[in-house]
Amino acid sequence: MRRPLLLIVDGESLRTPGLVSAMEGDGWEVQWIRHDGSEDFLQAGLDPDLLLLDSSAPGGAGSELVRRLRERNPRLPVLVVTEGPGNGEEAGADVQEYLERTRPDGEIAAILRRYRPGAARLSTQDIFGDLLADLEGGLDFVPTQPGSEAPAAQPPLSAADIFGEVIEEVEALPEPAPARTLVRVAPALASMSGSAPTPSLPPASPLGPSDFTLSGISGVHDPFAWSGGPAGAPEAPPAQEAKPAAVGTPDILEEYGNYFLLEKIAIGGMAELFKAQQRGVQGFQKIVAIKRILPHFSDNEDFVTMFIDEAKLAAQLTHPNIVQIFDLGKAGSSYYIAMEYVNGRDLRTLLRKVREYGLPFPEQVAAFVVMKVAAALDYAHRKRGFDDRELKLVHRDISPQNVILSTEGAVKLVDFGIAKAASKASHTVAGALKGKLLYMSPEQATGQPLDNRSDLYSLGLVLFELLTGERCFQADSELGVLEKVRLGRVSDLLALNPKVSKEMVAIVNRALQKSVDHRYPSARFMERDLRDYLQRLGPPITEHDVAEYMQTLLNGTPENLENLIASRFPPPAGFTSGTHRNLALQADTAIRKVPLAAETLDSDLEPLEPLEPIEEIPPRPRWLLPVILGLSAILVALLAIARWS
Repeated sequence: MRRPLLLIVDGESLRTPGLVSAMEGDGWEVQWIRHDGSEDFLQAGLDPDLLLLDSSAPGGAGSELVRRLRERNPRLPVLVVTEGPGNGEEAGADVQEYLERTRPDGEIAAILRRYRPGAARLSTQDIFGDLLADLEGGLDFVPTQPGSEAPAAQPPLSAADIFGEVIEEVEALPEPAPARTLVRVAPALASMSGSAPTPSLPPASPLGPSDFTLSGISGVHDPFAWSGGPAGAPEAPPAQEAKPAAVGTPDILEEYGNYFLLEKIAIGGMAELFKAQQRGVQGFQKIVAIKRILPHFSDNEDFVTMFIDEAKLAAQLTHPNIVQIFDLGKAGSSYYIAMEYVNGRDLRTLLRKVREYGLPFPEQVAAFVVMKVAAALDYAHRKRGFDDRELKLVHRDISPQNVILSTEGAVKLVDFGIAKAASKASHTVAGALKGKLLYMSPEQATGQPLDNRSDLYSLGLVLFELLTGERCFQADSELGVLEKVRLGRVSDLLALNPKVSKEMVAIVNRALQKSVDHRYPSARFMERDLRDYLQRLGPPITEHDVAEYMQTLLNGTPENLENLIASRFPPPAGFTSGTHRNLALQADTAIRKVPLAAETLDSDLEPLEPLEPIEEIPPRPRWLLPVILGLSAILVALLAIARWS
């Protein structure tokens, strides 16, 4: 009995070891073709039981294939893989379902399982047909009674007489359970992690196409979703329950260049990210992250050039708070980047939990994280290239999804994919709007030239969101957000979280000045202010404290989180603005504030409000300058008289 045929057209982005194993374990015979090979498939006369199309195929290719296959089988199910919710245009009419390519392998396999034709039960005729035909109709010899010439009249043996007990056992068998996915884990990898081999497949965190960054490692699987079992073994999702691998079965790992792909981490519109293993001589192993261009973008010269430029730039950056680039290579027709694998979560994921609990980041944790990012930016901004020239690099995409906290509490900055440097081999179009709108500086949103202070503005927006749990710019539409970003109309920090200390408010306000000349001149000064602030609070916060906070935020209850914050990160008490030389702004420095109430885009800007002056240093008396000028005039007159006398 043939296996049901699953035909996948232009779906190379789905071809991961986990999904392939799941589909084969479900009983599918999978055939992968490109759109330009559909004619050969039709000529072969094969009839698929399920058709899976990639919406990124050239227009018309999928529609024509669907039309011709539907002529053979009008009930053929058609599924379309899209970047988001389907719009009904990719494959013409009668599309049963749209699959987002960012779904985990287990979910995709479960959806495909619904369209698999049910396995027919074997009948008695299927099992014993040939043998019964021989017994019931093909035997001419019948034994005779002793002493008689004619054969005795005896009824032929029936199937029940011959195979009665066997048939009863076969017909009493229960319906076969849905096939389980067989996931085989590399023994070498299991031994390296210090745990026994586990058959479960870690669930990959879905990452929306709009959130996937060119080199970011956002969306890595949840390292805190451990619920018993060997250390480091995530619990298998119900839809993809695994069973132990057969003894002696070879590992199912896709070899890619010098690496073996272990699991897909994330996928975007132009590239996909994998957790991979590098192997070398004498059992050398290293876990890395592999980002490769999707097959249908490999021929896009502009994108490939941008991809290579990113690797060349980021490879020059070696800093403990920046994800390291190890290698740029090419396997087949596709380029890839091998980079440091960070086992952790990005700030965007943590902020979702923060909003769920209604408890913003503790000030100490927020200050520590942003201080480390500022240190990374200061290094990148001052970095010199191989020719000892300043790169003048600007990240241009500082946002929560590009800041990752590892399970050990280390802070890592990722994604220099749209970074611009004076020495780049290929330059972006002048005035092009790149980066995430909610975290742009006013000059970036208006297409003006950028320098390092643009990154500091974006970092100030990240700090604002950590302290309040809310985004700084909010409006009913992207146009409304863009208008606020361009005008620099930031929300009032204290209105959203009155518990924030005035020292922290001063740091945020200085980073969020619309005028670049009023901001921090470099990331080094912002890092210094945050470090001094933390030192004045008492015992310094460590990466271990950050890791403990993450663990409680992701796996604990609101009560656990409240208790941890109250005991380990109590709110600063008795702090006043301007008590330190680096935390005070000049009295004439102002910020633009906007109330939280709804407002129209055409409303006038509120007048600028000056920050509080330094309390310990009284303002200069108004009479001081005239007195100094008068004394100077008297001194000049006395000198003149002495000269003429």
